[in-house]
Amino acid sequence: MILTINPGSSLTASKKLRVKDDFSMMTEGVVTAEFWLPSSIGVPKLLKVDLESNRLELIKDALYVREITVVYNRDPYRFPAKNYLYPHNPIHNPNEPRKGCPPHLLIREGAGTLKHHETEDFIIKAREEDMKITHSMVRWNIVKDDSTALLYPGCLDVMKYDKLPRFLKFKEANYNLITELRQRGREEVKIHSLQNMAGKVFGVYKEGRFESFEHYEFYLKQKSNEMGWPKESISEAIKIAKIFRLDEEFGRQMLCGPNALRIRKVTSLETRWAEGAVPGYALEDKTLQDALEEGHLFEVTCDELMDVPHGGGFSKMLTGTQQTWYTVLADCLLYQRSDSKLVPVLIRLENRNDREPATWWTPPEPEITDFNDPKHLAWLFAKMWFRNADINCYALCTHFAQSHATNEVFAVAAYRNLSNAHPILRLLQPHIQGIIPVNVQARAVLVNPGKNAFALFLSAGDNIRIVFHNHYKTFSYEDLILPEDVKKRGVQDIPEYLYRDDTLSHWEVIRAYVGEMVNLAYPSDEDVAQDEELQNFAKDVVDIGFQGYENGAGFPRVVSEREKLIEYITAIVFNISVFHTAVNFQTFTNYSFQPNVPCCMTMPPPNQDSEITMDHILKSLPVLEVTFFAINLANVLGSFSPVERFFLEDHSMNKLGIIGENMAVAPDRRRVSTD
Repeated sequence: MILTINPGSSLTASKKLRVKDDFSMMTEGVVTAEFWLPSSIGVPKLLKVDLESNRLELIKDALYVREITVVYNRDPYRFPAKNYLYPHNPIHNPNEPRKGCPPHLLIREGAGTLKHHETEDFIIKAREEDMKITHSMVRWNIVKDDSTALLYPGCLDVMKYDKLPRFLKFKEANYNLITELRQRGREEVKIHSLQNMAGKVFGVYKEGRFESFEHYEFYLKQKSNEMGWPKESISEAIKIAKIFRLDEEFGRQMLCGPNALRIRKVTSLETRWAEGAVPGYALEDKTLQDALEEGHLFEVTCDELMDVPHGGGFSKMLTGTQQTWYTVLADCLLYQRSDSKLVPVLIRLENRNDREPATWWTPPEPEITDFNDPKHLAWLFAKMWFRNADINCYALCTHFAQSHATNEVFAVAAYRNLSNAHPILRLLQPHIQGIIPVNVQARAVLVNPGKNAFALFLSAGDNIRIVFHNHYKTFSYEDLILPEDVKKRGVQDIPEYLYRDDTLSHWEVIRAYVGEMVNLAYPSDEDVAQDEELQNFAKDVVDIGFQGYENGAGFPRVVSEREKLIEYITAIVFNISVFHTAVNFQTFTNYSFQPNVPCCMTMPPPNQDSEITMDHILKSLPVLEVTFFAINLANVLGSFSPVERFFLEDHSMNKLGIIGENMAVAPDRRRVSTD
């Protein structure tokens, strides 16, 4: 390693300092090097880091440089790098990126600075060179301005994980661990497929249907033991399996499940609910108008499935037979009872793909207590159809679109416009560092229209681009401002809404943290307005990230006040961290028992006068192979993986090479970030 302190300075630049210690490529160990420096060096403000190999060295790999500390006048000056370097031959010193790594690192000291606050020419030039290198490595996937194109946020111009810049990849050891986590499930899926193919060839194939809800429950337990899935998650999932038919449990999951952000207060019974009727016994002998005026009616709708055809195009790959998975528009009206419980009272189903009229479903009379009564089964079946629509909207919109695709815009815009010295990049970097590699992998196998894992278990999976387009037609910046979103949906006062209560408390903590960090970096609103790099970031989000959206999806094109910047950065950090956690890590508990939330329905929805039997319900639910695929994916997506990052102040607490990637290393910023 070759270090140069204050490179480019005519007064305080050091000579090249060669660190002769050995560096292990397999760990992120600490290397200590001591030098006696001439007194003329002055305060270390900028550090250049090169990595050189022996000219005869044939086998080499990039080195991850976490941080370098220089002690001057007994004071430590910390230079956070958080990047990889590939060793170059001493004869050839590159000035362009190589092997996914920059040719060298130019690192500003830990506090982070604004460009217009810099006064020394050598630091400004280094900052501009750093941005030029990053621009060449991090490029937008530019979409032509086409008014007919389906809406989707801007993303990195890389479609394969192997092509990513090295600093945007996962650490190798951690990546191997998460790959192992997924591999057993993949092998099981392959076994199912091969067995089905062999059964077809030899004429012994039998479709893997379930005989009862208890059979689904037994299969969940059996596979969990075989696959080693978390026992605590299994226990919670089995609890749901015991009570999923109760309306109170249905309402609880609307408030506290993975898709809890979709519920909103009903303000009018016209249009969507105009043709529906709810019996008085379901409303405690009130009329719908009475319940509306009391503020006790709420709704969950699935408009993102509008114009989405039926799925199942890839079903044969798993099931051995070609199936149709029905995509049906579904809406649910819920009533807050006098005991504060939220229960469904009206479900609307519409099979537009087959030009069928809308059907309306309500709970059976209270005196009918037999769950196997046809009226109870009809109501249960309607709830299943709604939950099928709900999980399609959850998986594609709530989870992937808002928690992944949207966040990539902020990550790409930040890396391209905020230099490594920028205090906002140093604040954001621990949060945005994982979103790009996850999304690149997803674009290859999960949401790739030609090779789409969602199409193997979701009704709408064959047509994900239409679903994304429908979601982004109404998406806006305001959706990310949690307090405003809660007000807009009118759910400030609904009881036992744990999603609202927990996320709002986290929002306030994050806002306070971001507020202190922003106020440390920006002495005034004028400094925000004059920050060229920050304004380029905001402009990139609107002009490229949300190109083609009405009014840039409402994102600010110019940020000129500290309060607005605090709100913006809080929204980004919250959406990447707390929001994603809230909607992601309950998937196994809530979605692994398929009768609770069927991922696909294999028979058409019922007509209004259909008499529903248990046999008909079971024939409509996912078969064994699809059930396993859905459960396994719920486990993978809902598990904390080895690449999850947590800030650890003490290096002795480090496990598996994982340690918090905090770039706010100046004493004042570090105190704020760890309190």
